[in-house]
Amino acid sequence: MPSQLFDADVLIIGAGPSGLALATELDLRGHSCILVERNERTGVQPRAKTTNVRSMTQMRRWGLAPEVRRLSPLTDGFPRDVTFTTGLFEPPIFTFHDAFCAEPDRRDAFPENAEFIPQYVVEGILAEHVRSRPLCDLRFRTRMTSFTQDETGVTATVTQPDGTERELRARYMAAADGGRSKVREALGYSMQGQRDLMTFATLILRIRGLNDAPGLTRALFHWIVNPEATCNMGPMDKDDLWFWIKPAAPDTPVESLLAEVRLAIGRDFPIEVMTRDNWVVNSLMADQYRKGRVFLLGDACHLHSPFGGHGMNLGIGDAVDLGWKLSASLEGWGSETLLDSYNTERRQVHAAVIESSTRNFASLSDQFADPRLMQKGPEADAVRTATAEAVERLKSPEFRSLGLVLGYRYTDSPAIVAEPGDEPELLVSDYRPSARPGHLLPHAWLADGRSLYDRLGRGYTLLCLTGGAETGALVDQAAARAIPLEVLVLDDPTLPALMGAGMVLVRPDQHVAWRGDSLPSDSRLLDAMQGKPVAA
Repeated sequence: MPSQLFDADVLIIGAGPSGLALATELDLRGHSCILVERNERTGVQPRAKTTNVRSMTQMRRWGLAPEVRRLSPLTDGFPRDVTFTTGLFEPPIFTFHDAFCAEPDRRDAFPENAEFIPQYVVEGILAEHVRSRPLCDLRFRTRMTSFTQDETGVTATVTQPDGTERELRARYMAAADGGRSKVREALGYSMQGQRDLMTFATLILRIRGLNDAPGLTRALFHWIVNPEATCNMGPMDKDDLWFWIKPAAPDTPVESLLAEVRLAIGRDFPIEVMTRDNWVVNSLMADQYRKGRVFLLGDACHLHSPFGGHGMNLGIGDAVDLGWKLSASLEGWGSETLLDSYNTERRQVHAAVIESSTRNFASLSDQFADPRLMQKGPEADAVRTATAEAVERLKSPEFRSLGLVLGYRYTDSPAIVAEPGDEPELLVSDYRPSARPGHLLPHAWLADGRSLYDRLGRGYTLLCLTGGAETGALVDQAAARAIPLEVLVLDDPTLPALMGAGMVLVRPDQHVAWRGDSLPSDSRLLDAMQGKPVAA
């Protein structure tokens, strides 16, 4: 079918963070998209509050990191801490400093620290960016009601704001329509795992004067272990907004919840309830993420505990992986097995995150609550010491999770030239950079002060770290296959040891496709770049 008969390259269902991130990635790569969102604007519920270091690196790549920093509600010098305490004005029992690597310090392991910012603000930033791009068409109050697909594209029927219906045709469709995904249901896929593990209530509160009250311990999150008021709470946004979270039945009266809020604060402040959100913890993954020209991403294909702050970030990662592979197919150099590798690769990450976040969910505030914590004396001191040890042991994977955030890896993928030997263990709280194929390229700051990541091309990048390599043949062969490939020669004596090789082939998503000290004489690198299965 001629290209002019398509309304867009990709039709995206759902304009939450995953759908908006996919549109941003596609636009970066020069492809058109239409996003349809049934609501009249981006989300307003609190949901995620942590944009982790990996997502902030994507924001940097998209040119959006400065805007995220600007709109964060945190002031300069605000401690990026998580405290466990019996009350907001009581001394902490234990504190996780620099939780989520959110302190604005330069680190070798990544170019951007995590940021604390409500998900609805991140969605707004992405939506405004997408709306400003000529290749993107964002349509609110538009609902996809049905779709069909054939060998060349997908045709979807949508209901427009005025109630009329029209058809939209795209080469591919991506469903980011949430945990109750209608597209997933239409594809015949279901979610497998554990459902309805626990019901929580979230209150968004305006508490005038609390942020500036003398004696308040400032932190991102306060885990209250007062036996009469166990909960999580903390500053949410500007204008004195706070969040409060606790397991509770949906029909629990707000006044009952507010009584516990007041106990957790421990002092009298005027409290205004802005919104209430009841939600359920699940641990689920879809059967598959692709059928033909239709793909699932974000909550449409995985649901898990929010403890650990991985939800929105995992969806952004889905968008980046799917985005560059759709781009490769649209440009004609990506194979069908490269598209299939989206399912292969992302399921591995989802499984690791679901396992970790489910373990995090097993230890809530009430597990650490002991009436003796409210007392004074030698026995109370001993209980505080034991509680602090338990908190650090059980909750470190939640707040010190760089090993999972950056150490995840892809295996058994056609888009990787695998190395022999066993994969190193994935340690949630211990990040050990590795340039083994499938892993995220280890980050480094170059001698000129720039991030190594900023030097990578939008397609593949071949890093030459020891000089003298003859790369012309590979560049010519890649060009003959229309594969975007840049060669980056770097004279930095620290890089060969960091990468474990003199040459590294980096994918468009900053993951390593291959490494070695000399280029193979066969076509394995070219085949891997196109996602064609190759021998190890």
